[in-house]
Amino acid sequence: MSTVSVLKGFHTRGIICVDFSGDGKKLADIGLDDDHCICIWDWKKAEKLATTRGHKDKIYVLEWNPFNNNYFVTVGEKHIKFWTHNGSKIEKRPVTYGKAGQVSSMLCVCHSPHDDLCFAGADNGEIYVWQGTTLRRTIKGHKGAVYAMYALRNTAKEGFVTGGKDGVVVVWDTFFEHCLKAFRVERTVMNYGSILLDDTPPIRSIHTNATRILIGTGNDEVIEIEEDGKMTIIVQGHGEGEVWGLAVHPYKEECVTVSDDKTLRVWDLKNIRLKQVKKLKRGSRCVAYSPGSDTLAVGHNDGSLSIMDAQTLTPIVNFKDRKEEISDVKFSPDGKFLAVASHDNFVDIYSVKRGKRVGVCKGHSSYVTHVDWEVKGKLLLTNSGAREHLLFEAPRAMRKTMNDTALMRVEWETVTGVLGPNLRVFPPGTDVTDVNTSCRSKDQRVLATGDDFGHVKLFNYPVTVNGAKFRQFTGHSSHVTNVRWTSDDKMLVTTGGMDTSVLIWERRRVERGDTEEDIAAEATLVQPKFIPTGPIKNPVARGKPQL
Repeated sequence: MSTVSVLKGFHTRGIICVDFSGDGKKLADIGLDDDHCICIWDWKKAEKLATTRGHKDKIYVLEWNPFNNNYFVTVGEKHIKFWTHNGSKIEKRPVTYGKAGQVSSMLCVCHSPHDDLCFAGADNGEIYVWQGTTLRRTIKGHKGAVYAMYALRNTAKEGFVTGGKDGVVVVWDTFFEHCLKAFRVERTVMNYGSILLDDTPPIRSIHTNATRILIGTGNDEVIEIEEDGKMTIIVQGHGEGEVWGLAVHPYKEECVTVSDDKTLRVWDLKNIRLKQVKKLKRGSRCVAYSPGSDTLAVGHNDGSLSIMDAQTLTPIVNFKDRKEEISDVKFSPDGKFLAVASHDNFVDIYSVKRGKRVGVCKGHSSYVTHVDWEVKGKLLLTNSGAREHLLFEAPRAMRKTMNDTALMRVEWETVTGVLGPNLRVFPPGTDVTDVNTSCRSKDQRVLATGDDFGHVKLFNYPVTVNGAKFRQFTGHSSHVTNVRWTSDDKMLVTTGGMDTSVLIWERRRVERGDTEEDIAAEATLVQPKFIPTGPIKNPVARGKPQL
């Protein structure tokens, strides 16, 4: 894929939506400025053809009339507008409601090839039928807002498909006079292996061909609906906010992730699918398995901590000893204690058996980012936002001093921090927030890191000098928030922040001498797999314009 045109010089903020005209020659877009200005382009020449102010209130959708290359419509908060493009002018055509319906917020729109008809879905659950610019009638389409609408064209049957807040997908005839089919999205109709977060999630987008319907839900799922009503989740994953929390199972090919979207998800790394999902009451930033894998600890954005059964994902006990974000949690190697790092500048140590806090590690000048246990569970090493790496005795939480030479001789159960004499991983000119995570392999030969530049890097471990050589890999479109090796070191799992994705990388050993430079020569990574996917059968797609 290559760039064929860049359109710039008009919008100064973001762009809400874009749409090509029916003949594919013109592109219209809407900006995020206060007037939501509309611009029409000859996209092949990258020339601006016409501009106008759209509407003061939010505009959600712009759609060209596919049967008239000079007409388009915009819908949004408390309005619908019909427009004509003529040369360098964009003119608004007057709208007539009459007694057919009330002014409402319009969320989606489609055109009909018959009688100059246009249909718009409203936030009150009704479908508004327009002829030209005059409202002719309204139809009760859904219980709650009509979020999505799609026209069936170039198929054996003409008609429309709508989706709403009620979690129902409805197939209509050509004139929205009869409901032909209705599909309720719920667990009972899901094919084997598809795990739905909620019954009747809001339907936010629709696409279809003659035999299948694709829908996108408000719970970040893409679902395929077959003619008999059976449904398969094709893609699902975390949604709102960022993904930071990641833990791999102590001995299975599984991992668990938590996110700002208030869900906990267990992933099967072998079959690359979602295994379990649990809705949480609050967003989360970190998670850890106990050594015996029977328990999960989850640190939340509001400073609370949850202990959960790892099999059923049911809560066992909750703690709320901090006000700010919990940034890291780690069980001691014997599972008797739990270290909890927070943005309150403390690390709390809990006794798992007694279910209470037994120590508080103090002395950090800023928020605590990472914590790791020594193999015998007697020492804790912490990192902070002030570029500190501090040492504490556990479980008493007494501050301990040790020079770098002695610290390098300590055997650590895990290495997941970014600061310390063995972790010289920061590129020149970067600050403490630019490298987010690391993980030493179980064989203690390779260190993986993730940074704000979207890179996953491999270093030979230990990394004792600045400017050490590394291998660099790119897969995420956002900052890399977490990296973890699986128990057998064969795979590396990584999470992206704003891209909310989980990637699996396969580790392949590289023999010394196989490459010209000895850069992290113990391992390399192959092209990652995108984990939140299921089986895809001849995916439905269409594209425009024609190049």
